[in-house]
Amino acid sequence: MEFNLNKTPVGIISPVLDTVAEQPVDIDFTLPDFCSDIEKIIRCKISPKIFSRNISGGKLQIDGSVVVTVLYTDDNNKLRACEQNMSFSSSFALKSVPDNAVIETGTKCEYVNCRALSRRRLSIHGAFSLYAKVIFKSSFDLFSPCDDETLEYNTRSVTCYSLDSLCQEQFNCGDELQVGNKPSVDCILDAQAKINITSTKVVDEKLMLDGELGVKLLYTSSESDSPDMIDYIIPVSRVIDCEGLKSGDIVYPRAEILSCDIRLKNDILSDNPIVDADCRVCITVEGYSEKECEIVLDAFSTKHLTEIQRTRVTIPENISVVSDNTMRKDTVSIGDNNVSEIIDFRCVCHNESSTISNNNLNTCYKLIFNILAVNSDNRYVDIERSVEFSAETEINDDFNEVKNVSLYVQSVSYRLTGDNNIETRCELKTAALISDNRQYSIVSSVDIDEESLIKTPDSSLVLYFAENGESLWDIAKMYNTRLKRITEENTISGDILREDTMLMIPTIREAE
Repeated sequence: MEFNLNKTPVGIISPVLDTVAEQPVDIDFTLPDFCSDIEKIIRCKISPKIFSRNISGGKLQIDGSVVVTVLYTDDNNKLRACEQNMSFSSSFALKSVPDNAVIETGTKCEYVNCRALSRRRLSIHGAFSLYAKVIFKSSFDLFSPCDDETLEYNTRSVTCYSLDSLCQEQFNCGDELQVGNKPSVDCILDAQAKINITSTKVVDEKLMLDGELGVKLLYTSSESDSPDMIDYIIPVSRVIDCEGLKSGDIVYPRAEILSCDIRLKNDILSDNPIVDADCRVCITVEGYSEKECEIVLDAFSTKHLTEIQRTRVTIPENISVVSDNTMRKDTVSIGDNNVSEIIDFRCVCHNESSTISNNNLNTCYKLIFNILAVNSDNRYVDIERSVEFSAETEINDDFNEVKNVSLYVQSVSYRLTGDNNIETRCELKTAALISDNRQYSIVSSVDIDEESLIKTPDSSLVLYFAENGESLWDIAKMYNTRLKRITEENTISGDILREDTMLMIPTIREAE
């Protein structure tokens, strides 16, 4: 006869896909008629945009486009820009197709080469990495004792963190941007957008989220001979529906910009045209709650032969969100470029790796600085430098796994020194979801052979000479008796003996 143990489901995230694919970028194009001739190429940048992410026919289909932006100077040393779009499509086979799948993506430029075939024709070759991840909410069962007088259980109480909610929502955000007291916008040379979640609040299976959309513009104006910069901060507020999310849950939200269009608004009657920013944002939310569970490590019947089935489980006994601000100061060399003025200074940050050791979260970063400057000959130069470093964040409790890491560049400042160096100051915000995972071999089912009775000793007490380090549970199982009887008869507690001991083992008689 099989005894069905009581089940406690524990919600977890299960991966279906976690991969990266390199997407080539190969474009030959001729400048439009309204663009000036190329005198010198300054910078070439590729910016992937993701328009759709769909699961169909056992595959993940990702469609988007790559915007190639080329900065160059004309015959008058005026900074110009031209753009070209190339669509891309990529599909990934899935080992399964869950109903509640959540898709996460990311892109990273690997390299780009730009060559002028003539003063009006360009050849661009490059590649970017497309990261694709598909996850879904699933569960596994923890088994606790059922009511049966003949069964003896070796149990343990554990704290378990269960995934209550996994949700995702996409929406558009942006605004019409004014330049204020700065020169009016004639042409946008380059634009950058980033999003930061500043606060969250859980209310009735909803997550109230506040954040900031940062937009940075490099543009030219008919009122000035040199380009100008503008930074915008656009407030973002959103209520995300999160089924199963409760007040008190540990919440880990993360945001990504799928695509962003920053254009001059067409208004031929305006002397100061408006910049229109429209970004497609995706928010993914995980919510975890704490449970107290009793697991069965071993079991046997005191009267019949017993066969047990085991399963190995990994239990998250603790989960936490760790946030930290890192201030990084570096000195980067600009070589022999003889920079006299910095026009545009940008920084992007990548997480190279994250590990936990000695109660510290160790994160390895890579900072990439893109510098647009003017040299002593009044010529534009583009400089790229990178810095790799690591930072430690102290963790109060024991954790052993980094589940996810989000990075955000809060602020960047710089100072040009007189020795061909730039002193940089970069503030990074790191948010990491970490867990303490413990593995157990637990009993999942107990099968009792009712026709096979255990032969019991003739006496009601048996003397047993136990050695230091022996387990009372193993002794009880060996004699098919109850552990409580042994501890009460010998007035001892605990499971592992600390010295050689003579034990009196109460046996169970057939009539009992």
